[in-house]
Amino acid sequence: MPSRSSKQLRATSSPDDLRHAAYAPSTAVRRRALLAHVRVSCADLPGTYRMLGATGLVIYVGKAKRLRTRLLSYFRAAQKHRRRDRQSRILRHAHAIDWEYVHSEFAALLRELRLIKQYRPRFNVLLNTDEAPRGWLALSGGPVPALRMVLRSDVDDAPVLYGPFRRLHNLGDAVRALADATGVRDCGTTRPDPSCLRAQLGMCACPGRAAGASPADYHARVALIRDFLAGRTRAPLDALSARMHDAADAWQFERAGALKLKHEALAWLAGRLERFHAGADRLTFRYRSLGHDGTERVYLVRRGTVRAECAAPATAAETAALDALATRIFAAHEVADVDVPTHDLDEFYLVASWFRRHPDEFARVERRAERPA
Repeated sequence: MPSRSSKQLRATSSPDDLRHAAYAPSTAVRRRALLAHVRVSCADLPGTYRMLGATGLVIYVGKAKRLRTRLLSYFRAAQKHRRRDRQSRILRHAHAIDWEYVHSEFAALLRELRLIKQYRPRFNVLLNTDEAPRGWLALSGGPVPALRMVLRSDVDDAPVLYGPFRRLHNLGDAVRALADATGVRDCGTTRPDPSCLRAQLGMCACPGRAAGASPADYHARVALIRDFLAGRTRAPLDALSARMHDAADAWQFERAGALKLKHEALAWLAGRLERFHAGADRLTFRYRSLGHDGTERVYLVRRGTVRAECAAPATAAETAALDALATRIFAAHEVADVDVPTHDLDEFYLVASWFRRHPDEFARVERRAERPA
């Protein structure tokens, strides 16, 4: 695209619109033009920004409480020639910068998360891989669901997903223990594996085999796992405990010891899930967020995910409309099998982290009579 001078940018930019600029291919010229554009046009307000590559593809999404300060920090890092610095790495590939202002820092966090999910920018993905490894427990869909550990939260075929867990070894042991306690398959294939060792040992109830369960029985076992993950039953733990004591009574101490290790692994998972559900129960409320301009927005948060938001009501009619909306959201029955929908897990942890880091914001929380069904 043809280059544009800072004077032209000043004439065409509006402080209320999404910002965009594209510049000449030379890295130095492009960087100076981007810097001039930020200095002239960007205000120190909460918002999100997008770095665009040469073809207009979004390569990075970020957020800031003070946008101008954050964006200028990229250029300061580049001027110090910190080639390995994360900001310098992103700026070297940026041909344009878009930004938009939002109501508050909390709104910027939500908007950033949703933009990342929309665009999946490559630098956001690459930089996340530098973090400590994380794992999730997934229960796949399909005619013969399977348990497995996954290393990403965007698994397409997993309607039930819990995590993240930092202790991958513990999580792997817990997945195997839960599979053994219920007979649900834990192979990574999309279809049952005929050479599965667990099936040959009679430990997998996958239907379609001589020793397998009927489809109805197998899905009852899958439903038991869902109840366990949702904190509604401890039956898998009780089953392992009973088998452990039976083995001990029969003087099969080696088998009893192996079952004890499985019971401990599954108890570890149950404890983590219990804390998860307790945290989710506390995150159902109305949240009145104060913006940079002194106005308020109301967020209707159910089990850690934002279900609706609007400007704070100023009239009796607006208050009545908000009350009606809150009643529908908080009292509605959730169709999903899990307490927090899989695609909202990241938002759940974002909301939980926000209130953990800003305990004073709980003073702006309103808990009403509406409760989840």
